[in-house]
Amino acid sequence: MLISSEFFGDPSAQAQAGSSARELVSSSEGGYSQIWRFDRGGRFRVLKCLKEGFRGNPLYERLLQKEFEIGYSLDHEGICEYYSFKKDTELGNCIEMEWVDGRTLEQFLSEGKHERSVYDKIVGEICSALSYMHAKQVLHRDLKPSNILVTYNGNNVKLIDFGLSDADFSSVLKTPAGTAVFAAPEVRSGGKASVRSDLYSLGMVMSLFPVRKYTPIVRRLCAQKPEARYPSVAEVQKALKSNMSAIAGIVFILFIALMALAPVLEKRLNKLPASEPAQNDVILNEVKNLPDTTVILNEVKNPAVKNSTPAGKKQSKDSSSAKTPDAHLIDELFRQATELFE
Repeated sequence: MLISSEFFGDPSAQAQAGSSARELVSSSEGGYSQIWRFDRGGRFRVLKCLKEGFRGNPLYERLLQKEFEIGYSLDHEGICEYYSFKKDTELGNCIEMEWVDGRTLEQFLSEGKHERSVYDKIVGEICSALSYMHAKQVLHRDLKPSNILVTYNGNNVKLIDFGLSDADFSSVLKTPAGTAVFAAPEVRSGGKASVRSDLYSLGMVMSLFPVRKYTPIVRRLCAQKPEARYPSVAEVQKALKSNMSAIAGIVFILFIALMALAPVLEKRLNKLPASEPAQNDVILNEVKNLPDTTVILNEVKNPAVKNSTPAGKKQSKDSSSAKTPDAHLIDELFRQATELFE
């Protein structure tokens, strides 16, 4: 049977293209630019121009021109698209660019806690866009939460604002620049920016994410000396991947260790007199007193370590004939172990 598609409402009111009237979206505080949104043939676009007091100023006019040249040279799904540079009768010189329906990373983080997979997705996409820029010999130089948009639909990343960016092909406005809180120490002191300077800013951005596993990576990214940081975004991506694998491995090994200890714990629980603490208290105490996970990892990596049981001597009857631990006990042990890595 053929079933036809339909509108669930009256589409006639929206049949025509929207109004071309402009809407002021933002005007940078302490900055020099404005963002206007308009509808062109049924598609939203953005005009970025200078604020009224800066129009005609050679320095800021050149900054706007340089931003367009750099932005136009980039073509990546994680970077806001630049279309054209034109002169408007009311706004002066403008950059026409993609409209991104989203909020800044700063606003996204203020919404409350999200699933960890969402944070991993956002960090991964920031790294992908930044890696592409560096491959094109472009430094962002002002990577910060307000210059990273996260779309409402899908939480996709879009890097924006290349007003302070620099490229190897550009010969003007090479002075160190950025936002002090997120800029690398060498840039703040007037030194030359580099890939590692962008990586410092990336570390500062990642430090805002409520994800504990990022901590060792952030620590290296934010090292005071550039040579102590990762040399490239690719190395950061590799570290993120190995970090996730290491945590999964530790959880697995710890679970195996808990499985081995479960029969012993079950015996103790069965022998507890009525005056002893409740079962959950005993389980929690046993989990707290588990051996250091680094010891377990070393034993896995070095299987040649001698077993504590003398050669030729069989294990005791109790250990070999211990009955299978209760499923509830295993679940509780595993829950307590995995909480260590939240």
